[in-house]
Amino acid sequence: MRWSVLLLAVACARTMNMPPPSPLAVPKETAAQPASAPERPDASTVEVGGDAGTPDAGLADAGIADAGLADAGLADAGTALAPADAGVPPLVDLASPITAAGMETPAGLDWTPDVRAQPASKTFKNVKLLGDLTSERFMAAMQSMRANLGQKCAMCHLVAEKDFPSDEKKEKLRARDMIRMTAEIDRRTFEGKNRVTCFTCHRGEEEPPKMNFNQTLPKPFLRLSPEQLKLPAEQVFKDVRELKGTDAKNFGLIMGWFAQELGVQCTHCHVDGDFVKDTPKKTRAREMLQMAGYIGKEFYPPNDSPVGCGTCHRGHAEPPRTAKDIP
Repeated sequence: MRWSVLLLAVACARTMNMPPPSPLAVPKETAAQPASAPERPDASTVEVGGDAGTPDAGLADAGIADAGLADAGLADAGTALAPADAGVPPLVDLASPITAAGMETPAGLDWTPDVRAQPASKTFKNVKLLGDLTSERFMAAMQSMRANLGQKCAMCHLVAEKDFPSDEKKEKLRARDMIRMTAEIDRRTFEGKNRVTCFTCHRGEEEPPKMNFNQTLPKPFLRLSPEQLKLPAEQVFKDVRELKGTDAKNFGLIMGWFAQELGVQCTHCHVDGDFVKDTPKKTRAREMLQMAGYIGKEFYPPNDSPVGCGTCHRGHAEPPRTAKDIP
């Protein structure tokens, strides 16, 4: 039977007894400038504290006059747009991946309309990301984080010390990286649309679970001889465009892993009887593997990315944006 690459969803990271795929990247012509913003000087006129995501949020953790919530450190540069002639989609409103599973309007804040409307970089100290958002929008993102990670402000901020601007906690620094990552995924792989959210991977947990690699070969691969299983996949199967150099045995294990993590059969992407034929889902699956490649290359140490199919999919073909999307 003819097989080609079944590349499903977020795809291959480091696994047992399997070499990681080489880093892949979306071509430069389809990508705009990096999803990051220049650091801003300290600028604060109002110092406000907040509890991330509870109905009576905004004041619970640190009071209102002296908390100094300057940067919850969990966002990117507002609604940054790609150059008009870049030929790529603009970036999404970068608070959207955070607020999708949380709240669009902050609670418990006794702010005047002008403070609500002014840039977050003017209201809060040490805003290195998301500074172009309105202060109200920024605070909505901060209060939404509990719905995404199940944690309050103290996860990233020095709440007891009332020093929200501090960058001392590694969690705060990593949170910035994660929002840059989410923005890059939405921009580079999903045409600037807000498809991937914080909740997609975390689902109310501080750390997404690590998924075990499948160790069972799909039935079609059992027909191969021991010699064939040792050959590079592209020498055994037709139209292998990704994962070249992976031996046929590990290639088969990867195919079975993809199907397991999405809760589908091979025919989800392939045409039964003509596995080489391209389909929209098969093309998308290749793009997902490319996405896993640039995530690993740009946001994690070499060959140490924890991102796999199950990080987002967890047995379902369509990853969720919010809790309402989970079957």
